[in-house]
Amino acid sequence: MGLGAVLVIGAKSQEVARDRGHSSELPHTDSEDFLDVPLECVEVVGRSLLERMIERLIAIDVEHISVLVDAKSSAVAPSFRHSPENVKVRVVADMAVAIAEELAGYTQRGIGHSFINAANAYAETDLLDLFCFHREARQPVTRTFDRDGCLDVWVVDCAKAQPSDLVILKGNVDQNGAPRYFIREYVNRLLHPRDVRRLAADILRRNCETGASGKQVRPGVWIDDGGEVHRRARIVAPAYVGCASKVKADALITRFTDVERNCCVDSGTVIEDSSILANTTIGICLDLCHSIASGNKLWNLERDVAVEIIDPKVMRFTSAPRKWTAHGSERIHATEEAAVLRKPEMPQRWQIENNNIQE
Repeated sequence: MGLGAVLVIGAKSQEVARDRGHSSELPHTDSEDFLDVPLECVEVVGRSLLERMIERLIAIDVEHISVLVDAKSSAVAPSFRHSPENVKVRVVADMAVAIAEELAGYTQRGIGHSFINAANAYAETDLLDLFCFHREARQPVTRTFDRDGCLDVWVVDCAKAQPSDLVILKGNVDQNGAPRYFIREYVNRLLHPRDVRRLAADILRRNCETGASGKQVRPGVWIDDGGEVHRRARIVAPAYVGCASKVKADALITRFTDVERNCCVDSGTVIEDSSILANTTIGICLDLCHSIASGNKLWNLERDVAVEIIDPKVMRFTSAPRKWTAHGSERIHATEEAAVLRKPEMPQRWQIENNNIQE
């Protein structure tokens, strides 16, 4: 019998939040208001957490993957850099009912067991070992946990799991007698924007298995498809520059910084230990440290303060986003304004051989 998977977006377990102490620090809605999308759909060093989880499931030959999006958390279905054929996305109003429907459908297809994973709970455990542990326990449900408490990563028997077992994202207590699988490997509960920064830094430091997208042009420096770095800009490893992003002359991108897709870092600006999220332009001669920038919003993680920047010369959403294909070989500029952005402000564009990239 085959394996299936159900990935849940937007429904967060309050039990897990209490285990980590986030309920007293920051309500979940605040972080969503800041980023406008669930954290698990935010691109981090080239790919979202959701995409990275799908890659891990496909690697162990999971036959069907259902992505369930909570209608209360996002009106926009998640997008993927690559779209596997066996991934289906649904926006649902009642998560527990939707999970039960998916498991019933798996049973009809002859799929005996399924992973169920809140997509914000990222764990790099051996999924096949987890499945074998569940099968040997001969119980309808197996839940995982680590040293910080319970995780919303489950394995269920599609035919035997009861509706009461499936309300797994509502803060319910563990079922009596249900086996629990301890995860010793890397875990990141994406409950707060600071967890986005931790994930980016861990990827760049190679503290976890998942890696950066794009090409490693120097040790610890990744530049993704269509990324442009001016020859007078400096990149200090480890760092990442995303698809169709531009780093202009005399800018400095220093350690543990990720500049995501379709961003622009203007001349003379210094970015240190920060995440510049997709479609963000950072103005000229600025100094940005220990922060997350998204459009005209800035979250300083040292002071745990979020601010909105009114002056578009300082920070703004990138105008006329440049579209990119799965292979990154084609960029389409939709307006004349975007065409102006293609003109280099300095005489020469970035060349790998001449670029001032340091470790």
